[in-house]
Amino acid sequence: MKIVDNPSTKELLNQIRAMESLESLYKFVPWANRLCPKLSEIFSDFSEIKRQAEILLLPDQFNETFASLGWIAYESLNIDAMRRAIEIAETVGAEDAEKFLADHYDEETLKWTILRFNGHPDCRKRLRLIELAKDDYLAERYHACIPLVISLTDGLVNDVSKHVGLFAENSDVTAWDSIAAHETGLQSLAKLLGRGRNKTNEEEITIPFRHGILHGRELAFDNKIVAAKCWSTLFAVRDWAGSIADGKKYPKPKEQVSWSALLKQLAENAQTKQILEQWQPRKLEQLDHLPNSSSLSMPEGSPERAVADFIENWSKKRYGKMAETLLDSVSTPLGKKAGQVKQDFGHINLLSYEIKSVEDKAAAASHVQVCLEFSRQNASQVEEIWIRAIYQNNESNPLIRGEEGGNWKIIQNGFSKVIYSLGV
Repeated sequence: MKIVDNPSTKELLNQIRAMESLESLYKFVPWANRLCPKLSEIFSDFSEIKRQAEILLLPDQFNETFASLGWIAYESLNIDAMRRAIEIAETVGAEDAEKFLADHYDEETLKWTILRFNGHPDCRKRLRLIELAKDDYLAERYHACIPLVISLTDGLVNDVSKHVGLFAENSDVTAWDSIAAHETGLQSLAKLLGRGRNKTNEEEITIPFRHGILHGRELAFDNKIVAAKCWSTLFAVRDWAGSIADGKKYPKPKEQVSWSALLKQLAENAQTKQILEQWQPRKLEQLDHLPNSSSLSMPEGSPERAVADFIENWSKKRYGKMAETLLDSVSTPLGKKAGQVKQDFGHINLLSYEIKSVEDKAAAASHVQVCLEFSRQNASQVEEIWIRAIYQNNESNPLIRGEEGGNWKIIQNGFSKVIYSLGV
């Protein structure tokens, strides 16, 4: 079984095949265009959809090429990096492709991927040591970074599975409908990295053999390739942990979609497309209420109002209200999420704020510029940050701003410079 056979991927491919059949039928029946003229607009963009759907095949191609070398595909791995690595392996060779992949794990990639660890409790508690490992990696202290990342990965699997670590003989790091946790992914990688190393080896290795490194039998493990593979494995485990938190350990009952439902969805998508084509970002004169330091004097339903409400709730220590507004990709219970918000924001004393400007980036996304004055450990500080707000419904699906049933959700990463003292 391949990753492309995962239910969500397979369902999408089946819908594309169904669309192909419908397109053929539409072109074959002479009177179809008169009966359903709007379908021609949908089919005009269908070739681009099919082209983009080719990325669904990349994870299998990546694992087939690199899994035996210690790299696997995972949800948060950059698609362009996957595609380019495969191209290099096919045209130049695996050695150059591995160097390219190692270079991909640079300061920027580590910074943004590590930020995702804030969204999972078992990942979050390891952030201090992960940051130390990142510092060692960027300083090329691979001898220090590699054992630490391996041990953190092993412990994270142990905590999430509540059973054993990644390298135990009976470890199970599979999950339903997952890329990282597919049987050709982490499960296969764990067997490779967990191989016994019964003899002391002084030759350089390019695979992070856990037992040989931690038991002192591999004496030339400290290189960039091995270190990058350790980060890759840790990030894949983070995505597996997210799948488990999302309830994807076991499959859910499949809902059957009828042809009538499919056609209705196509009609709705066509209507959405029309609205999207008409959408325009606000002009400067429409933002004459900025800069501003009061949510009540900002337009209701605007992203800047949502950010201002969030900040004012922060100043009043209303952590439950803040938790309701934050984007949550793992469906954390509200009480637990409020506790996490208190832990992240509670040690900061907010003194004042000002919403300075807004950039409407897309129909469902805006960036809000905020100037914050706050104190931490009795020291005052001023920071200017950009907060991203997403307009979505209760099922976490993006909507076009103004559509009924939507709310602005705030991405916490924008506050990282303040609450985590990170230089982002």
